[in-house]
Amino acid sequence: MNPILVLGGGPAGLSAAAELGTLGAPTLLVEREKFLGGNPERWRYSLLVPDLKPTAEVLGGLLRRVGEDPRIERRLSTVITKVEPASKGFRVTLQTAGAEEQRDVSAVVVATGFEHFDPHRKLEYGYGRYPDVIDFKDLEGMITDDRILRPSDGKPPRRIAWILCVGSRDVQVGNPWCCRLGCAVSIKQAVEVRKRHPEIEAYVYYIDIRTYGLWEDLYWKAMEEYGVKFIRGRVGHVTLAEGGSRLLAAGEDTLLSRPTEVPFDMIVLASGMEPGRGTTEAARLFGLKVGPEGFLAPEVSDLNPIDSGVPGVFYAGAATGPKAIVDSVTEGMGAALRAYQYARD
Repeated sequence: MNPILVLGGGPAGLSAAAELGTLGAPTLLVEREKFLGGNPERWRYSLLVPDLKPTAEVLGGLLRRVGEDPRIERRLSTVITKVEPASKGFRVTLQTAGAEEQRDVSAVVVATGFEHFDPHRKLEYGYGRYPDVIDFKDLEGMITDDRILRPSDGKPPRRIAWILCVGSRDVQVGNPWCCRLGCAVSIKQAVEVRKRHPEIEAYVYYIDIRTYGLWEDLYWKAMEEYGVKFIRGRVGHVTLAEGGSRLLAAGEDTLLSRPTEVPFDMIVLASGMEPGRGTTEAARLFGLKVGPEGFLAPEVSDLNPIDSGVPGVFYAGAATGPKAIVDSVTEGMGAALRAYQYARD
């Protein structure tokens, strides 16, 4: 059997590769970055919702299985530049450091993940203009290092605001969908900050809270046990407060139907999910259907998120839309089984 190609080394790709190794299938894992682990590794996620377990504990087992299995060939800093049909599969061209190589693969698992929305596109929030306006993926690294300090002066903040749905549910930027995880991750961060530094006040600005399923418990704990304050409303713009040492969040409290202006020492933008560059490239190379949002469209999305409709190509994780890590890992296992069945038939 020619190897099964797993495209992407994030949670879904790691899960697929590990499962294929368990099945005894030769596997070619291709990752464009120089590391495995995807966005959790890239942005140094601290704890993962809803169980608040360390990222290393959640993904460590998958990384070990993939790293130790001799049936899994790992190609980092590598991209696919060309795909041709071959006998029972595909012939793909790999490019690593400018050098190209052709390989025959029997099936493909596309696990190309997502990119965070670039908050520079929301000019009204001052990201890139005011150093103390940061993205919530930037805050993850601060929490991991337990160094929650204002970038402008290196001092601890006294009051932090999270603005939800930055680049999500936003027709103006072309992203009308919910990213599914912004609420839960922001609340998780607020809880972590309050738990480590109870002297810091935490405020969350929201349209409505979408902590679906078992994550709802985290929302209530944030309020009842950790004193996180929630403001239903939209921040219209962020400016410097009088004196220039703090930020001023101006907007509307839609629960009380009145304007609001609150000074903060740091503002965190909860950026949503968009299709990753690898997803767009995979669609072009393999002739895959793309939905109106730019994510890959499964053959029958309501019943089967794994089958692409192209023989031998299967999906896993956020390549098809916003997903939690637990869902991506589960889909990785399912896609591995479907790819293995296809390769064996």
